[in-house]
Amino acid sequence: MNLSYSPARTVALMDSQPLSLFGLSTLIQTIDPTCDIQIKESSLGKIAEAMMYQSVDILVTDLQSAEEDLQQGLDILLRLGSHYPDLNVVVYTFCHDCNALWKLLNQQNFSVIARGETMEDIEGFFKKAFAHKRVLSPVICSDLSRINQKNETVLSRLTPSETDVLKHLFNGMDLQQVASMKQLSIKTISAHKCNAMRKLGVQTDSELFVLLNNTF
Repeated sequence: MNLSYSPARTVALMDSQPLSLFGLSTLIQTIDPTCDIQIKESSLGKIAEAMMYQSVDILVTDLQSAEEDLQQGLDILLRLGSHYPDLNVVVYTFCHDCNALWKLLNQQNFSVIARGETMEDIEGFFKKAFAHKRVLSPVICSDLSRINQKNETVLSRLTPSETDVLKHLFNGMDLQQVASMKQLSIKTISAHKCNAMRKLGVQTDSELFVLLNNTF
């Protein structure tokens, strides 16, 4: 008889408050008693250092600590996401900065849960996130809606041609296909795209796609 064995998932926790670390540990053990919490640290810098020597499956973290401000914590977390593409990251945060939260949307393995949700909802969100289902809790979605409103205002600054090109690109066409359909040179279509990206304040195609996904 063959018996399958599933190794326990390993977890790293970051919170600058010892009481919060204890609460997170208790929550995780309630959700999945088989989880092995191997790293507990008070800053993302210490988490990054610890993960150089100990790999984990799940990271539960805030965006900042007593040792890092929001931008520093965000930079470290995004680097961790880049270095460990299979890492399941659960951001559990008081942060309501829509610009900072927006930067997390490009990270497919990141869930973002606000600490202002009810405890019953938080437990449900964590269960989904631990099951590799991406979660954006309602408070986070509300925060992000503010930047969507800003994006709609910025989109109004685009020319009709720039907006039309972006819609076709968002719907799956490439620059050559758009150029052929509109009977324009690919250089002209590319210029429309570049001008639109500059006005929208995005630098990569992935940032552009996320913005368009939340606007069109």
